[in-house]
Amino acid sequence: MKLKKYFLIGMTALLVVVSCNNKKDNKNKEKVKVVGVKKDISKEEIKKYSEYLKISEEPNSEEWNDFFTEIKKDEFFEKNGNIKDISGEIISIVNLDDSINLIGEYIKEITDEMQKSPKMESIDKNAENLVDSLIQEQKVLTEINDYFEKGDYKTDKLGKVDELNEKYKVVLRNRIENSKILSNSLHEFAEAINKKMEAQLQMDGKTAKLSMLKFVNSADRFAEAAFSKNNLNFDEEEIKGLEKANNELQKAYKNIAKMTVESAKKENISESDFKKIKESSETLSENTQKMLTGVKNQNIQDVVISASNILSAKTDLENVFNVLLMQNNK
Repeated sequence: MKLKKYFLIGMTALLVVVSCNNKKDNKNKEKVKVVGVKKDISKEEIKKYSEYLKISEEPNSEEWNDFFTEIKKDEFFEKNGNIKDISGEIISIVNLDDSINLIGEYIKEITDEMQKSPKMESIDKNAENLVDSLIQEQKVLTEINDYFEKGDYKTDKLGKVDELNEKYKVVLRNRIENSKILSNSLHEFAEAINKKMEAQLQMDGKTAKLSMLKFVNSADRFAEAAFSKNNLNFDEEEIKGLEKANNELQKAYKNIAKMTVESAKKENISESDFKKIKESSETLSENTQKMLTGVKNQNIQDVVISASNILSAKTDLENVFNVLLMQNNK
């Protein structure tokens, strides 16, 4: 979910920056002031941010689904207690080579991006820390791979497995922590861009698109509260957060509901796009409320159905919004 959120922000922000720059003198063309943020944000920084964002989300992709997790000792024993030869039957280590290669490719992607201009001190530093932790993870994975490839697991009768598993837990934990830190710094950058977008639309009198942006942002906050973990079970505090996010979304939806096709056309929004905006926004509004009710009543079927509808409608809305901004800034 975060990828969709911040990718939208990155793309639309770049368009807003270009639009704003086109209105400035050539000597000021490269930078625009972000409201409420001390430093300027350039087009190049936004491009670099967008690339970092894609890279930071790669471990959540399908390609990483079969990544090594741990050595499962019980897979190595025959029924008679003898230790097996390495083969495809040892599920827990079968993807070691692929995992090592995947990390190598990931390190290269991040390092290549770090070296690009302009320098983004905080984000680049956090990316460097992530690379360091990935290098350590790759070293431990290589050590595990060598342990089995060289047959040491037979010599010591799997005596080193617990030690290797523990070493891997440490480096994996470090990688996850550094990945979170990088994601947080990208989030802060995205928030700064978001403020710029709102200010620019406000300045240009684009009330319909401003309402859309605010609604999209409220949908993002609801999605963050609803889908930022691996299940749809919520404790009391999480339900409060979900309820708060839903209230904000319903408030933002009121301005979307008031939009007329006439006001939309004034901002170059076609009747067909207007209809899509209305339909997806209404679906989001209805289903966030249904999901919240389902969570409170512990009706998992309603929660799952509403969650699916939310994700689908949210994607539809973001797609239309992004295209509209592109058309607006041609």
